[in-house]
Amino acid sequence: MFHGIGFGLALIGTVVLCIIIPSVAWFSVPLFFGFYVLALAFIVAILFVISLFYPQSRETEKDNRFCRFLAYHTMEAILTVFRFRIEAKGIDLLPKEPFVLICNHLSRFDPMVTTLVMKERQLAFVSKKENMKIPIVGNITKRIGYLALDRENPLRAMRVIHKAARLVSERGYVMGIYPEGTRNKNGELGEFKTGAFVMAKKAAAPLAVCMIRGTNEYKGRFPFRSTKVVFQVLKIVPPEEIKETDAEQLSHMCRKTIQAHFN
Repeated sequence: MFHGIGFGLALIGTVVLCIIIPSVAWFSVPLFFGFYVLALAFIVAILFVISLFYPQSRETEKDNRFCRFLAYHTMEAILTVFRFRIEAKGIDLLPKEPFVLICNHLSRFDPMVTTLVMKERQLAFVSKKENMKIPIVGNITKRIGYLALDRENPLRAMRVIHKAARLVSERGYVMGIYPEGTRNKNGELGEFKTGAFVMAKKAAAPLAVCMIRGTNEYKGRFPFRSTKVVFQVLKIVPPEEIKETDAEQLSHMCRKTIQAHFN
C-alpha cells in the first residue's frame, strides 16, 4: 500500500520537475527513485507521529490493529526501498491453527521478510530486550505482541517463553523466535538454544521449521541491484511429536533439518 502511494507521488513529482526544468529530464530515473524514497519516508513519518500519541506500554496480549497496520506497511516500504525480491516456498505447508515458528537468523531484515510472507497471520516475535528499547519502534511492536527477552536473566527469559506460549495457545498468535539467539554475521548456522522448543511444548502447538537466505547479501548490491531473498518452510513438527520429544532433542532435530538445506 505505502509503496503504491509512494510510486504515485514520485511520478507526479518527477513529471512536475521535468516540466519546470526540462534539462533535468535526462536524470528522470534517479529523480524518480529519490522522490519515491522521500515519499515513503514522509508517509511513514506521518504515521509514526500519530503513534506518538499512544502511551508507552508494556507488552500486551491484545493486538492493536493500527499498530499492526503501521508495522506491516513500514516493513514493506523498507524492503521495497532496499530492493528485496522475496520468494516464498512451502507456505502451503503451514498449519491453519496457531503455531511456533523458528528460523535461522542472518540480518535485521529477517523479521520484516517473515512478516510480509505471513501478512495474513497474527505474527509476533520474541526479540532481545535491546530491540524493544528503540524509541517508537519498541512501543509499536509491543502493541502487536512482540515480547522482550532478557538473555542475561534465565528466570525472566523463561517467564517470557511461557508468556509467548500463552499468546499462541490462548490468543491465536503465530510466535516467531530465532533459536540461534542472535544474528549470525558470518552466514553460518549457529548453535540452537532450547527456549523456542520449550515454548512449542508449552503451547502444545505445531512447530514450523523455516529457513531464510539472502537477507545478508544486500551490502554491495544496494541501490543499483536488487537482492533475492528466499523464505522457505522446511518442515512442520506436529504437537504429538513435540510432546513426546524433549526440548534438547527437538533443538538438534530442527537444527539438522535447517543445516541440510543451508548450503
